[in-house]
Amino acid sequence: MQDFIVTSQRRAELYHWFTALLSAPLTSEELQEFSGYDMHAFLTSLATLDPLHDAAEAFRQQAGLVLALNEPEKQLNGHYQRLFVEQGLLDTSSFTQPSQESLFLMSILLHQHGTQLKDDDPLNVCNQLEMMASLALAATQAQTDEQRIGLLDQQRELANELMLTWLPELVEACAKNDPFGFYQSATQLLLAVFSMDIHYLNNVAP
Repeated sequence: MQDFIVTSQRRAELYHWFTALLSAPLTSEELQEFSGYDMHAFLTSLATLDPLHDAAEAFRQQAGLVLALNEPEKQLNGHYQRLFVEQGLLDTSSFTQPSQESLFLMSILLHQHGTQLKDDDPLNVCNQLEMMASLALAATQAQTDEQRIGLLDQQRELANELMLTWLPELVEACAKNDPFGFYQSATQLLLAVFSMDIHYLNNVAP
């Protein structure tokens, strides 16, 4: 059980991190964290896992390029606006239309757990990422095996029925529309992490 708790907390940490990375333009303070020890250690820990190595190192390189810009916050904000505001790439309906059952599940989960985001749209990329984090943490606090398994089943359904349908297309869209490469590398790292996570949920988790 202790291994399950530690794994779930780590999974939640990763989904929270990606939510923060994509939900709003990064501030100058957040950008400076890329040059700090904690971020270096975080990316190194990801790079030690073979399936994540290339994506983690590519993101580390892109973060370094951002910090080398003359006006990193302003310029990265411009890339964010073009991708996620003007082109609406955080709206998963841009890529696929979910089934009514999946949309109903996400709506229920938002009602039960909520998120820290201003937008409570069930089709928002970051709401789905944040919900995975919330469910992973909730599973660590489950009082019974039945509750824990129920929360894992909700994660499996969210991952398989919703996130798997739009995430590869989001990565492809960022690859085509982000010539600078920061958000392209961020979404590629997200996909690599998600691929490991969905394998865990479908084949390893209790």
